Amino acid sequence: MKEEGPAYVEKRKYWLIGIILGLILIYFLVHTLEKEMSLIEVVPDESVIQSLLAEEMPNDPAGWKYDDAHAFFVEYRLERDRVRGQELEVLNDIINNTYAGADSRREAEIQVLKLVELMEKELIVENMLKAQGYKDAIFFGGKDGVTVMVHSEGLSEEEFWRIAEMVAAVAGFPREKIQVIQQQ
Repeated sequence: MKEEGPAYVEKRKYWLIGIILGLILIYFLVHTLEKEMSLIEVVPDESVIQSLLAEEMPNDPAGWKYDDAHAFFVEYRLERDRVRGQELEVLNDIINNTYAGADSRREAEIQVLKLVELMEKELIVENMLKAQGYKDAIFFGGKDGVTVMVHSEGLSEEEFWRIAEMVAAVAGFPREKIQVIQQQ
């Protein structure tokens, strides 16, 4: 049996008002939580970073020996991240500058997207190579091709081709445009 009449309509009205007020309350709670979360600054724990890098390496990167391949890979990534951070900061300043022209802001947005795409490719390739058992790898993306440096004791010709093929698939270049370098 279906309820009808003024009492039923009144009940529905109160339920509807309650739902709307509940949704408004949830919206404001989520919005406030997002604001609070945006104020949180994530600062890396220096002790954790130092313990990861503490493998008998001096604290000063100038003292690192580049014939130690592990140090080279670590130093390169740190420098790459530092430069990337500066690039992104400059591009974001252009994007957020109200005095910059629409074309400049659009070009900066395109550059940010290209940079993010390159960072994603670097992450995928480097982690795929580590997952295949190589000690470490670095991806160098360019306009005309890609170079991958692999930390390995010895690569066979078959391994060179397999790495080039995998990198070509991720990077979107033909295999001939992929250079694989072995670092011992």
